[in-house]
Amino acid sequence: MAPQGIGVTWSQFVSGPPLLEALNVGSIDMGPTGETPPIFAQAAGTNLIYVVNTPPGTGEGSAIVVLKDSPIQTLAGLKGKKVAYSRGTAQTFFVVKAFEEVGLKISDIESVNLAIADGRAAFLNKTVDAFVESDPSLIKLQREGTIRVLRNAQGIKTPGGYYLASRDFATNNADLLKAILSEYYEIGLWANKNRRAAAEILAPKVKTDVDTMELALTRRKYDMRPITEEVISAQQKVADLLYELKVVPKQVDVKGATLTAQQYAAITPDAVRNKA
Repeated sequence: MAPQGIGVTWSQFVSGPPLLEALNVGSIDMGPTGETPPIFAQAAGTNLIYVVNTPPGTGEGSAIVVLKDSPIQTLAGLKGKKVAYSRGTAQTFFVVKAFEEVGLKISDIESVNLAIADGRAAFLNKTVDAFVESDPSLIKLQREGTIRVLRNAQGIKTPGGYYLASRDFATNNADLLKAILSEYYEIGLWANKNRRAAAEILAPKVKTDVDTMELALTRRKYDMRPITEEVISAQQKVADLLYELKVVPKQVDVKGATLTAQQYAAITPDAVRNKA
């Protein structure tokens, strides 16, 4: 961006909700989240735009876990128990769908809304009965043998994640946004083919070892898909389910946070647009 006289400021977030709060107040212009945060953000009135879709990983990188010595053996056994997760993140939709499989609603458990680090501390201190853990910490706990996985996210259908931008940024900077997305896309292709090298870059950033980071990267794929009617429909189903279960306070119209076909053509990298 430097040749265009544009400076770039990077801001790191532990999860999607604070990232979208920053987007709402104008502290950042764009960033990536899972499928759930933008639904909460839309419900709160954030003027965001779905820019491109990012496909889900294998599902192994997120799991509902109990301590190794817990008497709870199944998801159904968590009825009425305390389950810690970060409300408004992709963990929320995962919890909803996982318990749905065993005939439970999210209201059948005692949801304990904690930031990820606080939730992990509460879990390890046995203040809660179960915890939704994610890579790379999930890998570390599995290797230590301190937990049992009751259900990971494999097989749970999700639209994936998104790059999101403020409406002003998306509509007023088409060429710039396309250049940024093109660079992200190329770096993603490189990371998919060079996981060890990518892990060496990322490991110190997330304070883990390279082997753990490399395994975490095998559970995800850096890619992009254009925003299509199919993608919007899948995201709307998530929004409708979360509203039906009273997880979000109001009905959300996903299409209200999209651009016109002509606008998407102007910002979507050609290699990504060809995937439609």
